[in-house]
Amino acid sequence: MYRRGLQVLCARLGLISNNRELIYKSEYFGDQVQQSMLTDFHQILEVEWSPDLDTQIYVIDEKDAQPTIAWDEDRVVAVGDFTALEERALDRRYTLFGNLGFLYRYIIYALEKHHQTYSFHASAMYDEEQRELWLIPGGAGAGKTVFLLSGLTRGFTIFSTEMTHLKITERGYEFYKGSLFDNVRVGNLTVDFPEAIERLHLSIPEVKDVWATKIALDLKGVEASSDVLHDPPLHIIHPKVESGRERAIVAEIGGKERLVKLLFDNATEKQGQTVLLYECLPVPSLDTPALMRERLKAIKELVERAHIRTAKATLCGARNCMEGI
Repeated sequence: MYRRGLQVLCARLGLISNNRELIYKSEYFGDQVQQSMLTDFHQILEVEWSPDLDTQIYVIDEKDAQPTIAWDEDRVVAVGDFTALEERALDRRYTLFGNLGFLYRYIIYALEKHHQTYSFHASAMYDEEQRELWLIPGGAGAGKTVFLLSGLTRGFTIFSTEMTHLKITERGYEFYKGSLFDNVRVGNLTVDFPEAIERLHLSIPEVKDVWATKIALDLKGVEASSDVLHDPPLHIIHPKVESGRERAIVAEIGGKERLVKLLFDNATEKQGQTVLLYECLPVPSLDTPALMRERLKAIKELVERAHIRTAKATLCGARNCMEGI
């Protein structure tokens, strides 16, 4: 059996398999490609494997085996013909180690269970001059990337493209930097935010359809100066970006209860979902009532403690996404 130790933020995980290639595939752990978990998390670090890691994930690659995944307190066992499944996968994001697959969601679970660290499905940008964090929580297709590109034109830096992490401390609260890779539609750059192309020093490939083509951007050159932000004042923007919308419709997220619900739902989204891997292996939610209660408690504390300068929802276009904010 082959063993590998990984660390994401403070979560430490062991991978164990009879197929070494499967647990070392660079397309999932290091490459700048759409299915890489570097589009989810800031860093995936190698650590020495030991039985004392937070959890152990066994992947048994067995020819012609029906795929299954089971887990208990701190151990996962996945059995299947993963060699064949990997070869046939239609969407490599939804695999054991793809950026929308099992390990991605399990890391979110491990961060909560072992380290009381919570993950918003949110992009984030940082105003270095004002020392303010802009948190943009939203589901797939909501327009989180549009706000990042708009922020770049305003001189902001990137704190996360996809997942932004929170921990409540005795002194206050901390936010941890997320991923710095993003899959961006060419049209969002060439049509909506050509100023961002200049700041990023990009060479954009010629494509037939700029709206149907995405490119993977490495945003390390414009990342926030700090990996951890202690008690930053917050702007929280809940977006819905629609093409062709000429005016933004902006509403205050009034009342702490509404803001808590928005942030709780967002932080619950990924591990609360059932996901289908390899087009044939359904994996149920990893969430539990105990984790839900602790997550809600943490988000209530954030809303109570934080200096929230803006809390708004917006229905907008790309170019006017910051209108009324």
